[in-house]
Amino acid sequence: MTVQTEFITLEDLVRGEVFDPSDRGYAAEAAAFNAAVAHCPDVVVAARDAADVVATVRWASLNSVPLHVQATGHGAERAMTGGVLLSTKRLRSVAIDPHARTATVGAGTRWREVIDAAAQHGLAPLNGSSSDVGVVGYTLGGGLPVLGRTFGFAADSVVSFEIVTMDGDARTVSRTREPELFDLVAGGGHGLVVVTAVTFRLYRVAQVYGGALVFDGAHSASVLRAFAAWSRTLKDASNTAIRFLRAPDAPDVPRELAGKLTVHVSFAHVGPGGEKALAPMRAAAPVLLDAVGVLPYTEIDRVYSDPETPMPFLSGGTGIVDLTEAAIEAVLAAVGPDAATVLPLVEFRLLGGAMASDAGRTVSAHGLAYAVHAVGVLAPPIADLVPAALEGLLAALRPFGNGRGPRNFLGGEDPSAGYSEKVNAVLAVAREELDPQGLLRP
Repeated sequence: MTVQTEFITLEDLVRGEVFDPSDRGYAAEAAAFNAAVAHCPDVVVAARDAADVVATVRWASLNSVPLHVQATGHGAERAMTGGVLLSTKRLRSVAIDPHARTATVGAGTRWREVIDAAAQHGLAPLNGSSSDVGVVGYTLGGGLPVLGRTFGFAADSVVSFEIVTMDGDARTVSRTREPELFDLVAGGGHGLVVVTAVTFRLYRVAQVYGGALVFDGAHSASVLRAFAAWSRTLKDASNTAIRFLRAPDAPDVPRELAGKLTVHVSFAHVGPGGEKALAPMRAAAPVLLDAVGVLPYTEIDRVYSDPETPMPFLSGGTGIVDLTEAAIEAVLAAVGPDAATVLPLVEFRLLGGAMASDAGRTVSAHGLAYAVHAVGVLAPPIADLVPAALEGLLAALRPFGNGRGPRNFLGGEDPSAGYSEKVNAVLAVAREELDPQGLLRP
């Protein structure tokens, strides 16, 4: 495919393939993990390296063409129409420095690749609930790790970014090189710059005491009340969430979960004392499934068991200040055993610990005790009911929040809710300075 302006074609500028809608491979290259999001750009550039990224950005800027960047597409919430879609999924590389305890990865790298490479040195990264997610997109939103209470947001551990600004300038930013811009990219980088690589700290974690306790949905009230009281007592070494799961009655779903409401308490504890810390929840109600034990960090996905198959979905989130009795009643009314909801997953993840402070951060969970994340599947016969169900849940929980929530959990909600008013103002100024044409889409 040839995209030409003033006798200069994109194909002349990049080593990777360039697709238009008539080309074989266009749909696959533009596809997002969220199958409900169907990007329809005028052209897709399958970048092979950082030089392709620079060339594409410069071309888009020169010709005033909107630009959207996608690696794995896990964060896709809105479809792009027109412009250039820059696919960075081929920029996959992992370099571990075991002495510095850092990893340097390319923009298309997924967390699974980092976890496996780091584990060979007894180290672990701050990945989220699914290792299938891309490193860079997750980190640009702050990154809410499985071990976030223990070590902080993923963005807190970034050492440096390799970036390309919309004028086509490629450079490194860090705490010592353009620190103001570095701080904004670390948690607020979506729609600000294009990142081609990131270096971040690793941690000496070879194993965790983790997994999930599963309770029958009939015990939702007692389990949620026990969780609310117990989670307030946890030390920073303990990380947890409570999830209300309505699994379909399908052959690939475990018999104990199929076709009914179950309540899952996900748990990951670093260091000794994990079994003792979890004991109150084991005693909260009859346990349907107990899948908690010592896990090598390479099996960290077992804590949340997120789906790995692309599907059409709509997600959203917010934050709440505390699980008070009034909040508990609102949760039970919305997603408990008597609720007629079409949302298969609603999660309340404990924040605090190393994520509590606003100091020096673009993204934070300041003032929030729990992050809320809900997902609805946009498939017949319930697809048309999902948006109203999601909005109804979030509306019921807003009285218990402060208008904010971790950026990675907001889904299709207003991304500004992931930041303070002050940070949003600074981000707006930075976008105007870095991208005066407003071409780079978040």
